[in-house]
Amino acid sequence: MKTYGRLMIFSLVACIAYTLAYYFEWSLFQYYFAENSIGFWEQAGASGPPILWYGWLATAVLAGAAAAAAIPRRWIARLLPDLLWLVPVVLIFAALMYERRWFM
Repeated sequence: MKTYGRLMIFSLVACIAYTLAYYFEWSLFQYYFAENSIGFWEQAGASGPPILWYGWLATAVLAGAAAAAAIPRRWIARLLPDLLWLVPVVLIFAALMYERRWFM
């Protein structure tokens, strides 16, 4: 638990941050493929839709790294490894509920 504690916190927080960024479309930046440019806000008159995935991923990595660096080791030691599977299962369920709009 000591060795992998920071990695575990990074993974959990990054997973939560990615799901929230995906759900609320909080993208750190937007990539416009047709123009090969990156913007920090929506560009009016762009020749195509932005790709938000890169921004969502960057948001998740920054949130996970900040949490892994900020959370003390004694808090990490209190987390039960068996209960940590609950977070990804809940987030997968939340993503499926969000995406059901495409199938109904």
